[in-house]
Amino acid sequence: MTTDFRQYGTDLRVVFSGDGRADITWSARDLDLVDGLENLAQALTMRILVQRGELTDLAHPRYGSRVHELIGATLDRANLDLLRRHVRRALLGDPRVEKVESITATPIPSQPGAVHVAATVRARTGEIAGVEVALDLT
Repeated sequence: MTTDFRQYGTDLRVVFSGDGRADITWSARDLDLVDGLENLAQALTMRILVQRGELTDLAHPRYGSRVHELIGATLDRANLDLLRRHVRRALLGDPRVEKVESITATPIPSQPGAVHVAATVRARTGEIAGVEVALDLT
């Protein structure tokens, strides 16, 4: 299957560092861009990280996730299930996503309160995109 990059749009490339920061990147002369499935994955990552309702003043009240509601919660089975539900809802909020194929939420043993989330989505074009993000819920 050939990717039609217009299906997924183009955006500024964001690089996520291990310490929770994110920044746009530059090439020698201009801002770096991302397109295709890579843009979809980046957009879905941002959707997970942004607090739902945070962009209401910009006319996007339903954008984001409710992951922030689990900050400080114990990472027991019930809360990990709730985390997966919050992530699923956020992913399905993107009109380019047809179906969430899988989501895992695994505590990171070396970082108490941190969770590695990995998801696979099927885009409306039928193509598969992966999303991975580490969340610090302390």
